[in-house]
Amino acid sequence: MTPVRPSPPPALPWPALAAVLLLWLIPGLVGHEPWKPDEAYTFGLVRHIAASGDWVVPMLAGEPFLEKPPLFFISASWTLQALQGWLGAPDAARLAAGLWNAIGWLGLGVAARGLLGPGFGRWAPLLLMGAVGLPIRAHQLITDTALMAGFCWGLAGLCHALARPVLAGLMLGGGTAIAFLSKGLLGPGCLGLAALALPLHPAYRQRRYLLTLAVALLTALPLPLWWMAALYRRSPELFHLWLDANNFGRFNGSAHLGPRQRPWFYGRTLPWYALPLWPLALWNGWRVLRRQVSPLIILPPLALFGGSLAVLLAAAEARELYALPLLPPLTLLALSGLPFAWRPPRWASIALAALFGLLLGYLLLVARVLSAPADIAWSRPLLERQFSGWTPAFYPGHWLAFGLALACLLWCWRQPLTAMAGLAWRWSIAMTLLWCGVATLWLPALDHGMRYRETFHALKPTLEAIQRDGGCVASLNLGEPQRALLEYYAGYRTLRLETQPAAHQCRWLLLQTLHDQAPSALAKLHPISVFQRPGDHKERFRLYLLP
Repeated sequence: MTPVRPSPPPALPWPALAAVLLLWLIPGLVGHEPWKPDEAYTFGLVRHIAASGDWVVPMLAGEPFLEKPPLFFISASWTLQALQGWLGAPDAARLAAGLWNAIGWLGLGVAARGLLGPGFGRWAPLLLMGAVGLPIRAHQLITDTALMAGFCWGLAGLCHALARPVLAGLMLGGGTAIAFLSKGLLGPGCLGLAALALPLHPAYRQRRYLLTLAVALLTALPLPLWWMAALYRRSPELFHLWLDANNFGRFNGSAHLGPRQRPWFYGRTLPWYALPLWPLALWNGWRVLRRQVSPLIILPPLALFGGSLAVLLAAAEARELYALPLLPPLTLLALSGLPFAWRPPRWASIALAALFGLLLGYLLLVARVLSAPADIAWSRPLLERQFSGWTPAFYPGHWLAFGLALACLLWCWRQPLTAMAGLAWRWSIAMTLLWCGVATLWLPALDHGMRYRETFHALKPTLEAIQRDGGCVASLNLGEPQRALLEYYAGYRTLRLETQPAAHQCRWLLLQTLHDQAPSALAKLHPISVFQRPGDHKERFRLYLLP
């Protein structure tokens, strides 16, 4: 039994589609330093692999870091080595995120074509990039972009399983391997749960689907087993640290490594994070209940979305970042029910245009405040609250880039797409325009508030003087992002009091605090220096000379 596919959607012109995808993808990948927290420690791991070639044990400031397998770090080290002469090291490494986004788009397009038929493959990445919560995370130097690409290709395998079992198994197994080597057991667990749930429907109780699963298993195992075996041979202790603490321990909360899940966290996050995908997906579910659409159309993405959401809800930790893998299956659920030919009321188009017009006006007004001193009444509270420490400065190149993007997107806006297809097309264009504005006009101010360059550059002469005198610096509560960037900007590794006994022999101590909560043992000591990140009023660093 094969699904009854919907009518083909309107064709998207390739030049306009390519322009929109590139204008969404490229801005934000370059032009800023590593940001706290995720980009900072990821950049440290990437630099280690690029310098040492050791892909087995990722190292952060001289210490093993086994939170995640090394696939994304390896890919970013390749782009770093290939492009560092043309770009700064952080920008060169961050291009790996753009590469994984493109790989994910291709997989999602293949999934849409296999499930829904010709023509839908172009619409799938366009609909995905319109999700409100995606742009910032998709442009960061983080492993989750590779994880999402693995989900896209795993979903492609599930969508092709009934028609092309061998090819589907290769895609499902390849996506599972990518997901595992990006973030551990979470991705394979979600994909495996979805694959095992599909036979609950009679259409999947056949030998062709068993062949898909067998091929997927044979495809998924070799590379993960290779890395796990190499890690175990290197150090059984590190292998168990990765397996027990960073997989099972994070899931059940016994490791106490991440933020605890609060009640209804994903129920409060997904309504804005996955907009406008979830209303379209609910509409499609209603059509299935009314028997207007075959349930086989929604089974693969529904199984992956439901299984992944169940895993996330059962986990002890929660961040909005963890919801990224939910977006690809939700995209297919939305796409399969998108009424392309339906003409929405005229007021809906006007309201949508007014909303994006107001958002664009606010974006440009804030950009004007960030670019030059302004007498606008609310400009000073804005600078103090949202962009604390930023001195307005005009960057003509950023305004020129935004102007060119605006002209190109206006041309894309005028493409002859009508009805609901035109509304979906213009939603993604409007989201791309807003992202281009944030990633160009706001970027210098955002970078100023999220980077550590000035902070640790200022500390470098002091650390060099201590090193010349034969001294050493211990650190207390210095986080992973801070250790990685202290090594990058100041060229120095502290000895951690928490893990290195030799640190107790140091006369110098670098302390990181939140809200000035210093240990009582240091209350009577006066720090030699107190400094912080530009615009950060919570996090402070104190350098002590111990008696």
